[in-house]
Amino acid sequence: MMKRICYIFFLSFIIFSCTFTEKPNFIKIKNVRVDKANLSKVVINADALFENLNDIGGNLELNKLEVFVNNIKVSNISTKKFKVPIKNKFSIPIKISFSPKQIFDDHKKGFLSNIFKSIKNKKVTILYKGIITYSLGDFSYDYNINYSQKIVLKKR
Repeated sequence: MMKRICYIFFLSFIIFSCTFTEKPNFIKIKNVRVDKANLSKVVINADALFENLNDIGGNLELNKLEVFVNNIKVSNISTKKFKVPIKNKFSIPIKISFSPKQIFDDHKKGFLSNIFKSIKNKKVTILYKGIITYSLGDFSYDYNINYSQKIVLKKR
């Protein structure tokens, strides 16, 4: 009988000591690198930085994340599910690839002139907008991302 009480107490202690207070926090987009920039293709790699304050992990998936350059939609991003570490910061790699010619055809003067300005070290605004899904078992939570930053579209 005493073993059973100790077992129940120990099991209850483990279950209730785990904290699950909130979803992982989106912090910022970091390590933005322009890997290719010419008139036929622009490739940008970056890391989305998050922090999980919980004692429980889970999965994180970027769904329907749209990328805009100077208010012109250039790409959609979706990723596979990533494991969320316990009580730690973590990052998810993001790769954006788009054709500036396509944008130029849709917006005759806008984007191509911005590329030429960028070659002269002018900055453009990149906007990441969409949904990130956090899941743990049957529980899932969608939250919105609306993050912008200025970068130079010049290969480093």
